[in-house]
Amino acid sequence: MTSRVLALLALVAGLVMFTGGTASACQCVERGPQDQMESAVAVFAGTVTRVGVSPDESGGGHVVAVLRADHVYKGQAREWFQVSTRSEGPACGYDFAAGSRHLVFAGGRDEVLTTSSCSGNASLPAGDRPLRRDDGNGVTRELIAALGTPTRVRHTGAAEPAIAESTAAGSTSAGSAAAKSAATESAGPYGGTGVLVAALVAVGVVALAAVGGWAYRRRSST
Repeated sequence: MTSRVLALLALVAGLVMFTGGTASACQCVERGPQDQMESAVAVFAGTVTRVGVSPDESGGGHVVAVLRADHVYKGQAREWFQVSTRSEGPACGYDFAAGSRHLVFAGGRDEVLTTSSCSGNASLPAGDRPLRRDDGNGVTRELIAALGTPTRVRHTGAAEPAIAESTAAGSTSAGSAAAKSAATESAGPYGGTGVLVAALVAVGVVALAAVGGWAYRRRSST
């Protein structure tokens, strides 16, 4: 009887560890550049000038990045874009940091753009030139072909849009840390905290199993 209990406890520990790790991981559906292009409302290359944290706590909160575009591949060609993403990597948040340049595939409505680590975004070298195959980070011949000919954005000196004071990030590092990314389209309900909770539960179950085994061996020896 005791051996069966121990076996069951070990099984539960394994299941907890397995489900705890997979439930909080961001898993992306495989899509090619053409599909990503077609599903996006706006596609552009731009440099992040500011990162703010949204007060909306649903789904772990959001990060709002302000980018100054240099080339627009789809949508209205304008100088400034604001894009929202989940603030946690396990929830498929994309990592924006002030001063970094990205190719962004954004969905949603034009005035409320959103993106994720599954959208097809790519980190780009600093500057303002069009994409080239030697840019790396997933910039392939297929991607460049899907993007087509971009519209170069004329920088007119238009004022940078402000992020609400309550959401402004205190520093570049704070904004970047809030947007830590992983890789998926649908994340588990527990986020990064779920992994820790699952690990603690698993440790407790394993410890219980060990104590039960020790007690069984002691009883058998006597």
